[in-house]
Amino acid sequence: MAKKKKGSGTSWLFLLLGFIAGTGAAVLLFRYMGPEPSRPPVKPPATIIPALPQAPPAVEPPVAEPPAPPEAIRPSVRPRLAIIIDDMGPDIKKLAELLEVRGQLTIAVMPNMRDSGRISSLAAARGLDVIVHMPMEPRELMEHNPGGGALLVAMSPEEIRAKVEEGMKTVPDAIGINNHMGSRFTEDEQRMREVLKIVKKKDMLFVDSRTTSNSVAGRVARDLGVPSADRNVFLDNTRDVDYIKSQLKEAARLAKRGGRAIAIGHPYPETIKALREAVPGLAADGVDVVGVSEIVVPAR
Repeated sequence: MAKKKKGSGTSWLFLLLGFIAGTGAAVLLFRYMGPEPSRPPVKPPATIIPALPQAPPAVEPPVAEPPAPPEAIRPSVRPRLAIIIDDMGPDIKKLAELLEVRGQLTIAVMPNMRDSGRISSLAAARGLDVIVHMPMEPRELMEHNPGGGALLVAMSPEEIRAKVEEGMKTVPDAIGINNHMGSRFTEDEQRMREVLKIVKKKDMLFVDSRTTSNSVAGRVARDLGVPSADRNVFLDNTRDVDYIKSQLKEAARLAKRGGRAIAIGHPYPETIKALREAVPGLAADGVDVVGVSEIVVPAR
């Protein structure tokens, strides 16, 4: 019987261990060097753009000059009534009574009277319009005396101008004139033109008292460019308080209809009483009592 060689089993064992070790190494090497096994693709995260600071609202660039504003709407002017008190001058006490009337009366002062200058100054100091109440020739001169210093149609232009200048000096605060009587004189265009030339020269106004429907005084004033207006209502042809109040209502009605009106009265006790009682109510009725300077039509 043959005898086995010593150490052959050990050799096989070493060979087996070596094969196993080599195979493991090869597998490891293949996994390291080989392609990466396929995986489901990973979607990259969405790109995040940082929010930018929001720009301020666009501002319209300024223009070089602002556009012209729309034409202002002038507030409506309330009806206006001027109340002229004629025949002032002989008695300054009448002015004190009239100053108690709550209204912007106009004081018409006759020239060359005892208190003409004082009444003129005191009335003007109280903010009232003062005008010269210039005496002019009436139609019936023998029956109605216009007083000293009156303008007569028989006078020459030089005499008329001298009388007007003289009378105006005695009423130094006057801003205009109106006629005392004058139903004949105011119908004479040539004579009235001489008077109104002086009025224009002194930058004064004229109120035609309209003692005759044939007066040309207003037309001549407009021709010469003198600010002027006509009387609308006589207040006290009848010296009765109720009648005078009714005439004031008529004057207010005319002011509402035409925007302005002129009423003429006198410093009678009845007139002063009616004015005290009725004038405050005119404002509540929508009519403002104003100086005559706010009534006359400006010269053109």
